[in-house]
Amino acid sequence: MLVPPGRARGTSTTAPFASVSGGRLSPAARALLGMLQSAGGTPTADRVHELSPQVRDETVELALRHGIAPLLHRALQSGGALAALPDEVRARLEEARRATALDNLRNYGEFRRIARALREQGISVIALKGLHLADLVYRDISLRPMSDLDILVPRSQAEHAIATLQRMEFDLKGGIPSGYDTVLIHRRLGIMVEVHWSLAQPTEPYAPPIADIWRMAVPAKLGDADTQVMSLEFLLLYVCAHLAYHHLFALDLRALCDIAQIAHARPALDWSVVVEQGRQHGWARGVAAALRLASEHAGADVPGEVLTALGADQLDPQLMQDALEQLATFAEYSFDLRVAPKLMSLKTPIGWQAKFATLWSRIFVPRAELALLYGIPERSARINLYYAIRLRDLIRRYAASVMEMNGSNAQIVASTARHARLAKWINGN
Repeated sequence: MLVPPGRARGTSTTAPFASVSGGRLSPAARALLGMLQSAGGTPTADRVHELSPQVRDETVELALRHGIAPLLHRALQSGGALAALPDEVRARLEEARRATALDNLRNYGEFRRIARALREQGISVIALKGLHLADLVYRDISLRPMSDLDILVPRSQAEHAIATLQRMEFDLKGGIPSGYDTVLIHRRLGIMVEVHWSLAQPTEPYAPPIADIWRMAVPAKLGDADTQVMSLEFLLLYVCAHLAYHHLFALDLRALCDIAQIAHARPALDWSVVVEQGRQHGWARGVAAALRLASEHAGADVPGEVLTALGADQLDPQLMQDALEQLATFAEYSFDLRVAPKLMSLKTPIGWQAKFATLWSRIFVPRAELALLYGIPERSARINLYYAIRLRDLIRRYAASVMEMNGSNAQIVASTARHARLAKWINGN
């Protein structure tokens, strides 16, 4: 066993490699990361006073865009630095934290209703991402915003689960459905639910081990709802791999904060499982990169021997820098690119055959998936027409983003170039 389970916090060793510099980041991004370095947050009032009014305001704006303004508020509060802020700046951070708490109270109340209804129908559920993190990992629902409620159900029960939600005033949401989940929105409350039956596109090399996730799931109570959640080790692996492989680091800085909070969640986190499963599923490079960035820039308490065992000492420094820049800047881009970063793969030099294969797999999903995604019977005589509808929807939604990648937005052009380098590297080329 590489790392003894139950290793006490504070016994991690320093990894034998140079840290990833934040020198190419904006002053606001460097200031924000610096204030979040400690898990509990310990910036001093002197540090805040050192910022110019412009950088200070840009730092707060950046925290709001990345969904970590509540964490910044906690960090400043813990370090006794809130009083160093102007009243209007302090009020914005306080309002962000208060709004997060109120939104999450509503979210957990609705999840309780959903969990009960699905349980009554005999449908197994694992609560994912924000639902799990805010309550059981952050242990303060005012700290971790969530844009929707993510749940995992068995593939064989997905259609039944969606039908159950539709009877509860949830409607299928318009837009481009994926090949592994369906989004529904409550017609009165506006709460969105993502029903997952997998955690990645079937054609992607990144493939979370769904059977193992179900096997190792643990019972939990979120708010006052009985449900299941991932084991802490699989939660950490999923958050890291989701960041590195699914999004190619084109995600907000909240992901690094999530990793840091999971690493601090309990002293009994079994790091040997993280290493073993990371290697077994071919995720070692991506998990190592995500853990290293979280360790160096969000204060994650990751043992140095874990990073070394996953190969963090062999990571390309320039590409690690690209990953950090992608994380720090991606919140500035269009919504479509934030939720579908693999769209940028169309601008990478991977060859037209690979690009065609990517497009083909996105359009011509299996008939069963198409039926589930568009809410039509699989045996319908009209089902083939929905492939044309899917192509039309893709063109309508992503045409503007493709134009941006072709030179109308210099930031996106730069991000696309980084995406190409990261895609080649993270997949082992």
